[in-house]
Amino acid sequence: MSKQNILRSAAVLTLSGIIAKSVDFGFRAFYSTRLGAEGMGLFSLVFSFHSIILTFATGGLGVAVSKTVAEQYAKGCTDNIKKIMRFALLCVFLLSTAVILATCIFSHRISVTFLKEPRTRLSILTLSPSILFMSISYCIKGYFYASRKVFIPASSEFVEQAVKITSITLLLNKFLPMGISCGCAAVFLGITIGELSSCLYLSVFYLKDRPQLRQVCQRENVFLSLARIALPAMTTSLSGAFLRMQENVLIVSCLKKFGLNNSDALSRYGIIHGMVMPLIIFPLTLLSSCFTLLIPEISRADSMKTRLRLSTLVSRLYRFTAFGGFLVCTIFTTLPTELSSLVYSAPHIAKSVFVIALFSPIMFMDSVSCGILNGLGKQTNLLIFSFCDSFLRIGLILFLTPRTGISSLFVIIFISNIFTASCTMRKVLKTTKIPFELSGWFFRHLIAAILTHFTATSLSVFFNYGSSVFSTVLGIAFIIGVYTLYSSCLCKNLRTDMTWFVKRMFLNS
Repeated sequence: MSKQNILRSAAVLTLSGIIAKSVDFGFRAFYSTRLGAEGMGLFSLVFSFHSIILTFATGGLGVAVSKTVAEQYAKGCTDNIKKIMRFALLCVFLLSTAVILATCIFSHRISVTFLKEPRTRLSILTLSPSILFMSISYCIKGYFYASRKVFIPASSEFVEQAVKITSITLLLNKFLPMGISCGCAAVFLGITIGELSSCLYLSVFYLKDRPQLRQVCQRENVFLSLARIALPAMTTSLSGAFLRMQENVLIVSCLKKFGLNNSDALSRYGIIHGMVMPLIIFPLTLLSSCFTLLIPEISRADSMKTRLRLSTLVSRLYRFTAFGGFLVCTIFTTLPTELSSLVYSAPHIAKSVFVIALFSPIMFMDSVSCGILNGLGKQTNLLIFSFCDSFLRIGLILFLTPRTGISSLFVIIFISNIFTASCTMRKVLKTTKIPFELSGWFFRHLIAAILTHFTATSLSVFFNYGSSVFSTVLGIAFIIGVYTLYSSCLCKNLRTDMTWFVKRMFLNS
């Protein structure tokens, strides 16, 4: 396949990912409003457990299938691809079935002992079947990614979203009046139905494509190839998922030790992790989708040992990320009440949005650093950093939260992001041998953000920012315009960097 087609495929995936994530976030805001803070606390607890069983059920085979199928395509051995898919699908079916049965049998013990919240049992039962459909989908998507037929997995996202939105809306109206636990179970049942629709959609296309895999060549031990990739991936993901679940359970438990009752503890936890963090991270997920197109550029520059090109590329990425990170920070710190009211109809979470938004530039820099390290093949370092960060967060939760309550979570988020960003950025700078541009990456954009904040706040009387869609969009547009103007004056390279970014992303030049 030509380079042009490869880039076009990557662009299709990126664009579909951005649209799907935007739709998913918008609908999440809808059912977050319906479930409330306590409901989102239950939701987040169940999802943390779901990540563990899904990781175990997939066994890392999604990534392994994509890599091994791509290798066989390169060799022209399409007959081996049949064996890979047959073995992978059989494995995920057996693993998923075993996990679902175990989860259903021990659902009461899981909800009481592991999650320490009996009301999560019904949600666990309605969500657990989804891992079978998700596991099969991961394998089939891996096959289509490797065969460069990206339109099929990309379009499956929209099928899933359409079915999920319809199902959750209907089920919420029926079951939410019965209580929060039933409302959460309705959302998870809708997610399961959405995953089923995506799985069926992908399966139809795979079965249609399968007869084309006829070319026979030398037999290989494809099972060993799958295991060599899948087992380390599963171990890494499983460890990370378990530590994240442990964090979430500990937060609620430690908030109870602080003196909150069960309902208040879940509500406070739900506000931070179920509402505020997704809102702040949403722009970051869109930016990350864009940066996926640039990661191959980093890998290519590193493999060619062109240090000048690599250092120039990394410096531009950091400058552009600083621009985006401080812009997001300015928007959320200037309009926290308006955005909280518009998205969640919950102006009382505005203070939390304001505080956590202050950390968004650090989050952005850490995210792009992780992407760069992935492009440089430093996955082992990322794994070490992730484990260290999880243990740091757990230690801080155990020490601070029982003493200071919900305010400790802001401190933990700040320390965690500073720690991971410093580790990842230090590794990038050391590997690429580029200097740390304190002025170009931080101070100039920080000054632009402060000036924009005060300008927008001073003129808010004239613009009359409110919680309506039009006034909030008007306020965001005004902030973007003013911030870009200030940044252009302070940062000489901004116009060049933005032109380069647009060309690389959309014009392939």
